[in-house]
Amino acid sequence: MRKLYWKPTRTSWHIHVVIAIVAIICISSVEIFRIKIKKPYYNEKIKAAQLMDNALKTLKKYRLDQKVLPIDPEVDPLGSGMIGTLISPITSNAGVREAKLATVNPNWAAVMVDLLGKAGVKSGDTIAAGFSGSFPSLNIAVLCAAQVMDLKVVAISSASASTWGANIPEFSWLDMERILFENRVLSYRSVAASLGGSQDRAIGMSKEGREMLKLIIANNSLELIFEKDEQSNLDKRMAIYNEKSGSAQIKAFVNVGGGTVSVGTRIGKQLFKPGLTKDAGMEELAIDSVMSRFAKDGIPVIHMTKINVLAQKYGIPYEFTSIPRPGEGALFSSHVYNMYIVGASLIVIIAMLVFLIKMGYGGRLFSFESAKRDKNSSEPMV
Repeated sequence: MRKLYWKPTRTSWHIHVVIAIVAIICISSVEIFRIKIKKPYYNEKIKAAQLMDNALKTLKKYRLDQKVLPIDPEVDPLGSGMIGTLISPITSNAGVREAKLATVNPNWAAVMVDLLGKAGVKSGDTIAAGFSGSFPSLNIAVLCAAQVMDLKVVAISSASASTWGANIPEFSWLDMERILFENRVLSYRSVAASLGGSQDRAIGMSKEGREMLKLIIANNSLELIFEKDEQSNLDKRMAIYNEKSGSAQIKAFVNVGGGTVSVGTRIGKQLFKPGLTKDAGMEELAIDSVMSRFAKDGIPVIHMTKINVLAQKYGIPYEFTSIPRPGEGALFSSHVYNMYIVGASLIVIIAMLVFLIKMGYGGRLFSFESAKRDKNSSEPMV
């Protein structure tokens, strides 16, 4: 004779609670025990960011010790000392203060490591760089990345700067570069410098400003690039890059800012996208500039402009109230779910649903619920 047993028509609320608690524990475990995945060039990125942090602190200390133009908290709320003034004799054109503030972040050096790595640059290689006084922090980021990656750098700088950049005559970009070199923070210095500004010859700036720029270049013992016109300045720059690189092949060109000779006219500045370009199109190559000439030779070019775009792409904050610590952000590492824990959690939840509800064992485990059912109601017999 077959045994008969009753099967509840309703699932006990106790079963729902147990399954919910287990599900919460599983979900919490999935979230808590995620795996940290280091991004490519992790160690180099950390070292470059730490080096840039040291460089920024060295320059701030110098500015305070030498009592160079006091740091205005309204202009430089970070108190970094890397933000210049609105106007000065060596100011070339207008700039965006927020963009300058956004670059006072040591993790931009890690961005440069990433870009140079993607450009295919290896230890011992030679790169060329075109620096502008408009973004001194980004110039430092390039040099920090190069030093950590053990690269040779042939850099040419523009002495003038846009508003809020390195436009303090006693604290120009060339001075910053020299200070970092003398303090053995960085092992690089520019090999030559131009006046910068319009046509790379400071056209439109005052005579006092042009003479001041020439004096800054002379005081920093750099070769002055001051040819008869813009095209001649461009040719001179290329000649210096070729001469100073010697027999080594230049493996990448990095441009910081929007120097006319480096990237061409205003149209040229817009054509080259921010970040790394390995294969430039015909439109980019049609504008004669240092960048387009390197690109024509198949050399990767890195264009550090449109800071907000680059910041968003690399997970770098564009606005912050204090200078970020080295190593912060998704550029260095990411956390992914541990698929073993995810799989185990899914199996546990499904097993409980099948065991407690589908197979009915939940009703037996919580059999005291059956005692409370309506005495007049009948349960299905199986």
